[in-house]
Amino acid sequence: MTGVDSLALSVNDLSKTFAGVTVLSDVSLSIARGEVHALLGQNGSGKSTLIKCLAGVHRPDAGATMYVAGAPLPATYNPNDARRYGLAFVHQDLGLVDDMTVADNLALGTGFATVGPLLSPRRQRARTAAVLEDFGLAISPNAVIRDLPVTARTLLAIARAFHVTDDGGVPLACMILDEPTAALPDNDAELLFAAIRRVTAAGVGVGYVTHRLEEVTRIADRATVLRDGRRTATLDMAGTSQRDLVAAIVGDRTSIAVTGPPSPKAAAVARRGERVLEVKGLSGRRIKDASLSIHEGEIVGVAGLAGSGRSELARLIFGAQAVTAGTRRAADTSLVHASPRAAMRAGVGLVPEDRRRDGCVLTMSVAENLTLASLERGRTGLLNVRKERHRVAADIEAFDIRPRDPQRAIGTLSGGNQQKVVLAKWLAREPRVLVLDEPVQGVDVGAKADIFSLLRSAASRGTGVVVIDSDFDNLAGLCDRVLILRDGRIAEELSGTDLTTENMSRATFGVDDSSKFVASRPTNPQETS
Repeated sequence: MTGVDSLALSVNDLSKTFAGVTVLSDVSLSIARGEVHALLGQNGSGKSTLIKCLAGVHRPDAGATMYVAGAPLPATYNPNDARRYGLAFVHQDLGLVDDMTVADNLALGTGFATVGPLLSPRRQRARTAAVLEDFGLAISPNAVIRDLPVTARTLLAIARAFHVTDDGGVPLACMILDEPTAALPDNDAELLFAAIRRVTAAGVGVGYVTHRLEEVTRIADRATVLRDGRRTATLDMAGTSQRDLVAAIVGDRTSIAVTGPPSPKAAAVARRGERVLEVKGLSGRRIKDASLSIHEGEIVGVAGLAGSGRSELARLIFGAQAVTAGTRRAADTSLVHASPRAAMRAGVGLVPEDRRRDGCVLTMSVAENLTLASLERGRTGLLNVRKERHRVAADIEAFDIRPRDPQRAIGTLSGGNQQKVVLAKWLAREPRVLVLDEPVQGVDVGAKADIFSLLRSAASRGTGVVVIDSDFDNLAGLCDRVLILRDGRIAEELSGTDLTTENMSRATFGVDDSSKFVASRPTNPQETS
């Protein structure tokens, strides 16, 4: 496999810079015909940016070369034209239209069957039935997408990508699958693997993006690892263990403290007092039977891979998503119904993951956003504008929000200053429990240090703090203990000397420190593991 002609995909020296920040640096990758090639890395390693470069969403920096089945890709092209060059993509959102039938969704990729100049529904149904049979899908061409289980939808998206045609007649060379099992029930993964083997048996190379290492050892021939935007390794999976993969993904690191003053962990544990949050058997769409308790003054982290249920856990605690089972109790208040208003009355606050969409109103001023959760009212019930003005000025000073203009639209502030406003809004309520989902995502190092300092101060005043963060270094330096979410369940708890980035990485991937898993993959496309 030395020449690009023998490869389904070849990427050489690909870099991508956004506003002076290098996200990918000289990444090279090759996928052979008929190969399953896994793309691995922690959140933020550059996997999504690489896929978007391949899909035509982003234009790589000058100097990159990309070939599909030996033919060079242009420097820039429309994402809709990727298939013209032999590339197909199945993204996490699948790209299916819920209100259309299976036959019509298939036709969106393969083209509608016709008789002369007219569309032929009968021929389209027959064509669809043949594709479904080819992939072992026992569903009707007339079924509506929204009525199908998630596994059937995922397999249909793969079948459509495999059978898609174009006027140029370029055969499919490479298919990229982005986290295809993230939403699948565990026992349906084998159906997906069978579909992938159907694709590779036809000589198509498959790029397989996943966080689940047990899938990599079962289905992949090779794996390329990205870390901090660079390719750190390409491994032949024959004889490679899951522990080897973890080492390549996270590196040989121990805990690295976050920027800012030391975390008062020992003091927090020593003064562990009243329980301010208790959750028992909590379940939602992804979360299953989660039980946890938070005490006043504690900072408790939640770690997990994408799709593990991290953000759903935050929404369930706050009442922003329906609870299917379990109980929630904040201090002395039982939260029977899922209601953010009830949670707020009980002293619970939530800093959401997407601050621009869910945490603030971008067209409103800094002052208006700061007071949204705790409007100052006078004796008549009307807003006390004078008191509110003084409080806003004090918050801007205390939280170092810049520029110091209370009337400036929050949408014009930097990400770090927007996050300070959202945090100040909730801390003004003096919450018993504050849940934060990715609180320093997309903020600069200075704002990050400020935010962590504010969280420590809140904990020192008795607030129980729950921090969900995809950066294990942040959790190791900030938290008293960390809960590990895996496949929707709280799988482990780390504290004390066990609370290191390495242990969090092993726990989230489900690899025990003493375990060694030798990779094995069936070579016969008809085998099922």
